[in-house]
Amino acid sequence: MTTKTSCFTWKTLNPSTYRVVQNDILKELPFIYVKVYPTLLLLVDTGCGPNHCMDPTVEEKSIRSYIETNLEAEGRLTYVDPETNETKNKHWLVFITHTHYDHIGGLFEFADDSSVFISGNDRDYILKDLGCNSLCCAFNIPTPKFTVAHWLQQNEKLTFNGVDLHLESLLTPGHTPDEIALYDSEEHVIYAGDSLYEVLPIYIIETSNMIEYIGSMETLLKFVREKNEATGKRLITYSGHITDNVDTENLIVETIACFWDTLKGKAVLDKTMVMREKNLLIYMSENRNVGFMCIDTKLEEAKKHFGFEWPLPTSA
Repeated sequence: MTTKTSCFTWKTLNPSTYRVVQNDILKELPFIYVKVYPTLLLLVDTGCGPNHCMDPTVEEKSIRSYIETNLEAEGRLTYVDPETNETKNKHWLVFITHTHYDHIGGLFEFADDSSVFISGNDRDYILKDLGCNSLCCAFNIPTPKFTVAHWLQQNEKLTFNGVDLHLESLLTPGHTPDEIALYDSEEHVIYAGDSLYEVLPIYIIETSNMIEYIGSMETLLKFVREKNEATGKRLITYSGHITDNVDTENLIVETIACFWDTLKGKAVLDKTMVMREKNLLIYMSENRNVGFMCIDTKLEEAKKHFGFEWPLPTSA
């Protein structure tokens, strides 16, 4: 079989799960995850879409085609129906951690024959103006059309047609109103989306809410500590970017500490800039492992809410 050139890379993370990274022209490098079940395939996010490969000359631009080619090579794309002895394709379940463009750009490839799961926290955010809320309009990415098969609820134990997915949905609004995390009890993993990762700052932008964010992280920390204690194993984080094997509890603790330092004006001011006509402030922890990139009005709102008074620097 001839190997096509591609803008994706493939990595095995654990016995049931793979990571795909898209090398995109927007330099988001989104992390996309595939979890394999006997009769199902689960996808966490879909990348930026086929029109945004860093190298437009590559042969393989389709996230679905790329994944299915790799799964077929590993004998994990199909299954034999025990009742009919027929070989059948596994059904796709697509979970969207949040509907920003770099997570839903490839969703249209799955929309017709897959089951899409999205946060039920703020349905209007998705149903009323997804084009703008997703930033697809800002980056000239077609807003995918899809039907939501299931609106996820807090602490929902997830099944599909009687199959236990070993997943629990966690609503974590803050970065966006529809941000979710997923707890995989089988592999001891938290899929954190864009709520947690290392080195890069967490984006607090137009539709973000810092007040909701810290509430979500404190709730998630409590959940993770309870699971760590109950299982005797340390949960690790699979993020939407850059991070796919770090201790979840430690990362949340470090991120929460940086959040409060940012609100108190004690975090390291890394940079000021203007993006989409908004003033942005980037604050990092002292070791520069975690941080926040905030629109100034969002940071000011959170400062006032929690009673911190100090003048924000002016963006360049």
